[in-house]
Amino acid sequence: MARPEPSMSLDSLAGSCYLPVQPGEAVIRKSHDDAFDGTDLGAILVEHRVGRLAVAGVMSEMCVAATARTALDRGYRVVLPHDAHATYDIPAGPGFARPVPAEVVARVAEWSLGDQIELTSTSDEVDFEHV
Repeated sequence: MARPEPSMSLDSLAGSCYLPVQPGEAVIRKSHDDAFDGTDLGAILVEHRVGRLAVAGVMSEMCVAATARTALDRGYRVVLPHDAHATYDIPAGPGFARPVPAEVVARVAEWSLGDQIELTSTSDEVDFEHV
């Protein structure tokens, strides 16, 4: 898997974000921004007694943020590695003469989650212990 650099946009990652499924791992297929919405994710986390959750993915300001917010609302400790989410540039629009670069959009998405999340620079910094 190609690990995105903090300044990467989704366009530069096309087709490279794939994690092979390991035996016994659950695969969650979602159709909404929030990975908890309409999926078995919540039940799977409860079944495995998960207390701390790392959130990663695409569309930092939509899917990643929505899933992180629901996890926080459900009482999970949320870790958000900066290098494990990415998004697109936001194009110029009414009142904004210039596009907003993807790296700025991703950082704003992180900031919008407040001080309840654990933000790390890289996914290599994320450690979990099995209880």
